[in-house]
Amino acid sequence: MGEKMHVTIVDDVQDNLLSYKELLESNFDLELIQNPLELIGYLNSKKTDLIILDLHMPNMNGFELYGTFKDTHPEIPVIFLTGDPSEDVVVQGMELGADDFIVKPVSLNELVARIKNKIVTKKGSKPANESISFDGFILHTEVQMAEIDDKKIQLTPIEFKIIHLLAKSPNKIFSRDYITNLLWPNVHVQNQNIDTHLSNLRKKLKPFSQYIKTIKSRGYILRI
Repeated sequence: MGEKMHVTIVDDVQDNLLSYKELLESNFDLELIQNPLELIGYLNSKKTDLIILDLHMPNMNGFELYGTFKDTHPEIPVIFLTGDPSEDVVVQGMELGADDFIVKPVSLNELVARIKNKIVTKKGSKPANESISFDGFILHTEVQMAEIDDKKIQLTPIEFKIIHLLAKSPNKIFSRDYITNLLWPNVHVQNQNIDTHLSNLRKKLKPFSQYIKTIKSRGYILRI
């Protein structure tokens, strides 16, 4: 039997952490952090397969905490867990690049399934030492970074997923619905969110981004 997946949970309420421990320790190796400010030090010295962030915490909320490590540790999938069901909150988390957003209450089976799905998906999206290359452009999938004419470009998790999808299958059209479901499974978000991320991605990847085309009423394509 292989090693358990490792999950780090950040929640300022001690009783919540104890509940997560009781519910999840049979499925995962856990690191439970009550003070959000301790997470960065932990990530700099230890490895984890996934992070669950409570949204509402004093001193630093989940969004702010995510912003402190999302660029330095883009390989770690992140799930926000909150009791706030408002669409604005969900959209904000997804736009930041989170891999999932779970609104409490959530069943144990669903939570375990989502955690395992995100870990497997993230690991599967970045095979070791794999890169995708075109003339003057390289996508380093292991570190989720692009390179254009020897200039390295850091991508957000969402930006990487978009360009990785397109670059793996150049000259294939992907619909808006397909990309939305890939980026935000089981979450209802507005299609306009794709436009925002694509706009940012195109700015970062100039001049290579001229090959990322929008096909009216059909979707997006990397036309090489």
